[in-house]
Amino acid sequence: LVLDEPTNHLDIPSKEMLEQACQNFEGAIVAVSHDRYFLKKIATRVLEIKDGQFTNYDGDYKVFLEKNEEAAEKEGNREQKLKEQEKKMIKSKSKISKAEKKMAKKQKAKQFASSQKGKKASKNSKRWS
Repeated sequence: LVLDEPTNHLDIPSKEMLEQACQNFEGAIVAVSHDRYFLKKIATRVLEIKDGQFTNYDGDYKVFLEKNEEAAEKEGNREQKLKEQEKKMIKSKSKISKAEKKMAKKQKAKQFASSQKGKKASKNSKRWS
């Protein structure tokens, strides 16, 4: 079975079903993917093709990372970048929610002010009439 970027355009439940199907498949699977999580789940052997040379790593994706320093370094850098992005996302979400709260507060104040204007005018008109 040959799979070329099989997880592209799949939602999470579909990816999970594909992972299980691959794990239960009795034949050989050749998968080309940038989805490291998917590779960690299904790989039992990794073949690296680099500069026209094949390098065989018997074992899962974790074994490949352990034996290949360059790939492990790239994976570490990638994970660090992901953590930084998550922190930024959390900060931006908090800023957005603060801005939304501020906006809602302003709108409430405007609504209150406009409702009070009508009441004051009617009270004043009754007093002076």
